[in-house]
Amino acid sequence: MSNKIRLSIILPVYNVEIWLGRCLDSQFNQGLFEDEFEVIIVNDGSEDNSLELANDFAAKHSNVKVISRENGGLSAARNTGLEHAHGNYIWFVDSDDFIEPNSIKPILEYAELNELDMMCFFFQLAFEDGHTEKYFYRPKHENEIFSGDEFVSKTGFIMSPWASIYKKSFLDNNSLRYMEKILHEDEEFSPRAQFLAKRIAHTDTIVYNYFQRTGSIMKSSRSKERVKSFLSICDSLYDFVQRNVNPDSNASDFFKGRIFFCFSQALSHLADSEISDLQLFKSKPYYPLATPKGLKKSLKLKLAFINHFPWLYIKTLRLKKKL
Repeated sequence: MSNKIRLSIILPVYNVEIWLGRCLDSQFNQGLFEDEFEVIIVNDGSEDNSLELANDFAAKHSNVKVISRENGGLSAARNTGLEHAHGNYIWFVDSDDFIEPNSIKPILEYAELNELDMMCFFFQLAFEDGHTEKYFYRPKHENEIFSGDEFVSKTGFIMSPWASIYKKSFLDNNSLRYMEKILHEDEEFSPRAQFLAKRIAHTDTIVYNYFQRTGSIMKSSRSKERVKSFLSICDSLYDFVQRNVNPDSNASDFFKGRIFFCFSQALSHLADSEISDLQLFKSKPYYPLATPKGLKKSLKLKLAFINHFPWLYIKTLRLKKKL
């Protein structure tokens, strides 16, 4: 292998002084030598002691680099880290999460041996009281190697970036970067990455602990931002499909399903906000929404409701929230 650094861990940091040490310690308990991996900490304008803790950790480990920038959000921090990464594979880790001991090395070895663009793995939910719960999804086709088209068609699921490692050359050659200034950026990035991969596999090995904490971005309201973000994601995925996906393929149905999900999420957050203008939704080129093949009956009814009576759908959601 021409590059000695096998793995770059990109770690955006914003006001996580309580959890940062646990996350970093878990990265150094993986059975890898320090010259085999690097940790790129991107301090995204933290206002607590996160930067000081990161610098203290970097002073003890030569393979840890700290980059500070003005607050620009998770996507911008990940993109910044990627531009400074030198590893053959990339792993985007969230700074309040942590990794199971000695779990990533066999994942990395399998990816290297099979020259994968993406290798996906399993995770569990970790809670503030210390208990963990296995996530409900159990993948099929474990350790089979697919093209991206086959992968999204046969599995139909989205793997979060922290539950996948990516070959850096694959990301660079396909100009795969995160859409900035939005929330829920994974919903935009992951479908594109999975589809474009030439060689992708996954395993049900638990590697990652996804921490459920109060006060995180995913737990906060920010309804107006979420409406705009989900619609921006729909716009991006629709444009991507027009340029890259055969309309008669199974992958086309996969993307129809993703657009339906994000569009319905935007409507759901619209019901939580003071925004009432549905014209923004109706003016989209993908509205009325297309129906993916194999959609469950309950979801078909929901999609039809959104297509024919969007104002009534919003009203129903608002009434439910008041009950």
